[in-house]
Amino acid sequence: MLVLSRKIGDVITIGSTVKITVLSYDRGIVRLGIEAPKNIPVHRKEVFDKIIEKNRQAAKTNLSSLKFALSKSGVNLQNEIKEVIQPETIKFSSTKNDNTNID
Repeated sequence: MLVLSRKIGDVITIGSTVKITVLSYDRGIVRLGIEAPKNIPVHRKEVFDKIIEKNRQAAKTNLSSLKFALSKSGVNLQNEIKEVIQPETIKFSSTKNDNTNID
């Protein structure tokens, strides 16, 4: 673990995209500002732990329970694909203005 001492207004960087700024300190409480790209989730530890637990519960979901829940919701399940979509014929024209079909 890296332990740092910082003053109010000081910035810590993580990689090249995450910045943590010390905003204030009052009565033993430190306020931090975190700047990170939207694709990097930033959560308090207790929130992150709840997300992990919910994901574990979802991964353990019994398939029959899932089918039952979906049937009650009105979602139709199909066991097989009934229609295969064929790609359209693509036509390319050459410089001589004749068309060539590619299937």
